[in-house]
Amino acid sequence: MSKKNLSAGACWIFVICQLITTFTFSAIEDKQGSEIVRADRNAAVLLITADSLADAWKPLAQWKTRQGKWTEIVTISQIEKQYEGDDVQQKIRACCLDYIENKGTQWVILGGDSQPGGKGLVPDRDTYHQDPLPNQKDIPTDIYYISEKDWDANGDGIYGDWANDKEAVAYTNGRVSIGRIPVRTKADVAAYTEKIVAYESNYPTSDFASQLIYTCPENSAYPKLGTSRKVLQECWDGGTCRQFFATHTPWDKDTAGDYDLSPDHWVKMINDKAAGKLHMHGHGFLPVWVLEKHQTVTAGHVDKLTNENAYLTMTTVSCFTGHYDAEADPAITEMMLRKPKGGAVLVIAPSRPGVPVFHSPQEMRLMITEGKMDATTQTMTRFWKHALTGSLSAGEAFQKAKNDMIEDAKKSAGFHFIQCELNLLGDPTLDLRAKDPVKPKLEIPKTISTGRQTVKVCSDVPDATVCLWKEGEVYKVLKTSDEGEAAVQIDCKTKGKLQVTICGPGLNTSLGEIQVM
Repeated sequence: MSKKNLSAGACWIFVICQLITTFTFSAIEDKQGSEIVRADRNAAVLLITADSLADAWKPLAQWKTRQGKWTEIVTISQIEKQYEGDDVQQKIRACCLDYIENKGTQWVILGGDSQPGGKGLVPDRDTYHQDPLPNQKDIPTDIYYISEKDWDANGDGIYGDWANDKEAVAYTNGRVSIGRIPVRTKADVAAYTEKIVAYESNYPTSDFASQLIYTCPENSAYPKLGTSRKVLQECWDGGTCRQFFATHTPWDKDTAGDYDLSPDHWVKMINDKAAGKLHMHGHGFLPVWVLEKHQTVTAGHVDKLTNENAYLTMTTVSCFTGHYDAEADPAITEMMLRKPKGGAVLVIAPSRPGVPVFHSPQEMRLMITEGKMDATTQTMTRFWKHALTGSLSAGEAFQKAKNDMIEDAKKSAGFHFIQCELNLLGDPTLDLRAKDPVKPKLEIPKTISTGRQTVKVCSDVPDATVCLWKEGEVYKVLKTSDEGEAAVQIDCKTKGKLQVTICGPGLNTSLGEIQVM
């Protein structure tokens, strides 16, 4: 049997495949030798959305299912009918916990935007805070939905009030993670789905993965960003963190800083595919990022992005840039996610003022003199560290970063605020590409007969995920051996196509099909 690489274009086959019509299943796991095999379908991914977007999300659900992450779509109206609670947020949380506890869910995706007052396509849970600014009653906090605690210790209907609800707050839930894809239209969903497929199957194999750029126009922030860069450089094998600051850039010619940190240069950096990862520091507001000389990145600049197939993963501390629940829409981060054939696939950003939070004024002074990192910068740095030094998904890395900050949040209402206002916007199942991915070879039979039999899959990558799927008949997920092989028993009852996928952290997905005769 000859080996061959699948073409890059093959990843788009799923678009014309039959859409998933049902997602009802049970979870059964067994072992065959040293291979991990998942039989039938456990709901690895729960995708919650509005009725109006349910059909639009089916191609993404199908793609994730082919990745070995069986995905079930549940609508808000279904949740309201099937789960108990005083409001829709309680019912959404009840649904999430049901799937986590009974259906093996590892990732929750909130597939829709929110609006003020916890309304919108997929409502957020508003939380109450008196620090760092007083009487903030509407901080959207999506981690509430996967929390094992109810966030309302005194039962007054006010959630996440640090002074009164501390004992009822939990920021993590094991390895379960959550992310929100803040879309509003079917066109938004289609554009984002196309970007995810490209990211997971056709990610650049140059040094795009190993570059992270910090942008910052503020001199006062340089010391703490230097600390952040040092942390990542010491642990990120093969990775490089570069500075695109107002005072110095990688593109200076005659003097330091003569290449402005301007919106046009920001666009050029992204379109030139200078880096796969971006951290933006400095001022901002809902529709803009502020760069050097108070120049702003606006919707017009996002429209100029043409980084197709080289999509960014991003963090930013700029105030309100992650304000996905605003009446005015979209926030600048939402523009980056919704942009067709450009922009980003994932952004972590403050939903409100991304202010520096410390335990004491002395620590704040150390930010300038010794590069002490504030709570937001610590969270972002820990996120990147977890994502770039292991095989965690973006959602898992973010949850671990939050876990790292729990003791701080127990001591300080300000640190609690940071835990709540930082939300992951995008697909939490994504691999953050710590190094250049490879495209695994995929060797499978061209044809098989119906009936019970063993199918062998051969590749050149060990410990990769292999998924075999024939809708309604076969769904098996297993790992390749140290020799890159996997074998599994299946039972195809009818003729048709058996879809085969090989994927995993650090891999660009390869797809194949076996004709069942």
